[in-house]
Amino acid sequence: MARRPTKRSVVRVLRKPKGLIGICLLVALLLLTALAPVVATRDPLQQNLRWRNSPPGSHLGDAAQLSLLGTDQLGRDMFSRILYGTRVSLLVAATAVALGGIVGTALGILSGYVGGTVDAVIMRLVDIQLSLPLILIAMIWIAFTTPSLLNIIIVIAFWTWTQYARVTRAHTLSVKEAGFIEAARATGAGQFRILLRHILPNVFSSVLVIASLQFGRAIILEATLSFLGVGLQPPTPALGVMIASGRQYVDIAWWLATLPGIVIMLLVLGTNLVGDTLRDVLDPRLR
Repeated sequence: MARRPTKRSVVRVLRKPKGLIGICLLVALLLLTALAPVVATRDPLQQNLRWRNSPPGSHLGDAAQLSLLGTDQLGRDMFSRILYGTRVSLLVAATAVALGGIVGTALGILSGYVGGTVDAVIMRLVDIQLSLPLILIAMIWIAFTTPSLLNIIIVIAFWTWTQYARVTRAHTLSVKEAGFIEAARATGAGQFRILLRHILPNVFSSVLVIASLQFGRAIILEATLSFLGVGLQPPTPALGVMIASGRQYVDIAWWLATLPGIVIMLLVLGTNLVGDTLRDVLDPRLR
């Protein structure tokens, strides 16, 4: 019988303190980034050198114009830049994790169900990819291409698919000889229908947990690549770019690098809390 996440599982997640805290953090950040064009006080690319390195809470020019989180070394509003930078991080992480999850889950199920040469080839590809230094490969890939949103997504998806493949393969091996699979074969169900209607629902809970945990790691990787200069490029408001450009001003303008770092921490903390709670709720051995 297929096991699927249900509404009752969602309720159990909300009843756990860490799950509730994680969801509240993510919802708050998602709402702020979704409403960035409305909430942002200024254009994130607008410069004014007269206001550079203004501390949080400063009044810029007219006393009625408050800079909530200060300005950077070019006089750009930090609150607006952080909002748009968080939006970019969430977009990259969500797209990359979804792409890696689809590819990894499909290959993992195929590997476990078909077995033989197909299984051996896919698992050797997983072993090879896991042996490669991720940051180095990402830097080489982007150095030979163009630092762009699409290339960042491809690099992160390339990094994430192996986790899905290994876990879904193990689950597929454990259920492919189960009674309900044999019953489906006896009723004349085709291989594709068995994979889609019977195998996939049984691995979906594990895929969901992996995705929630990989989401935070994808945010960190995107920020790391941008920090190293091989990710999104200035003047794009990316959190890693803001930390990199603000590190040389730490002694006179601490908020330039500190505030984007705090936002990254909150994003990763929220996703990890949700991921841990999902694991507790969906894994029957931990209930």
